[in-house]
Amino acid sequence: MSRIRITLLPILAALAMGGCTYNLQHVREPGRAVAFPTALWWSSMVYAARTDSGVIVVDLGWFGAEGALRDRLRELGATTEDVSDVFVTHSHRDHIGAWRAVSGARFHLYAPEEPLFVGQRDHADVPSRGARRVAGHAGPVPGEVALVPFAADTLYTFGRDTVRAFAVPGHTEGSAAYLFRGILFVGDAVARKPLIGFRGADVVFSDDTRRNAESLRSLFDRVRPYDVRWLCNAHAKCAAYDSALVAKLTRTR
Repeated sequence: MSRIRITLLPILAALAMGGCTYNLQHVREPGRAVAFPTALWWSSMVYAARTDSGVIVVDLGWFGAEGALRDRLRELGATTEDVSDVFVTHSHRDHIGAWRAVSGARFHLYAPEEPLFVGQRDHADVPSRGARRVAGHAGPVPGEVALVPFAADTLYTFGRDTVRAFAVPGHTEGSAAYLFRGILFVGDAVARKPLIGFRGADVVFSDDTRRNAESLRSLFDRVRPYDVRWLCNAHAKCAAYDSALVAKLTRTR
């Protein structure tokens, strides 16, 4: 028994390290933007910001996200009814948990992700297919929310703010990244592993990691004209955006 406990210790420690947030405080703006994890150690992130044209949200967390979103929006002097636009990096169930709470908003996503989001197709990765068999479809059904799919890189304007949307297929067929206030939200196109650090998408949960790597190289080329200060994935792991990070994430493995 003691040998089993000793063997499990590094595994449990790795899970704990993987579940912590990382540099999340750098993308929070008191009174203007909140960023917080949901689903306990899984750390599925929600980011919400007040703009001149309403409140926008990037990703919607997992279990507990609805209540957490309502609570954290109060820090912005807002409610879920004030959320005008949601930007979905991808439709895995651990990133769309609070969709019902903001069902009156416009949902932006890369067009190939739409049938996955509304349950018309299964995700390609085995864990997601298994979860759907056990727990059912996690997202809305067709017509239940207002979808605004984009087919190419797109600019959205919210008063003085802009959101730039980029297609980054690979983790899922319709994965997307969004640049807002110098923060590049990359969903799960980038993972952060204990002892390894930042790297490309996790092979277990992804459609095509080779395509994901190609998408990241293309993305970093496309964002060169813009001011990018931080990169954050969908599990509340952020890193200063610099040439060393880009080199690590585009290195051939």
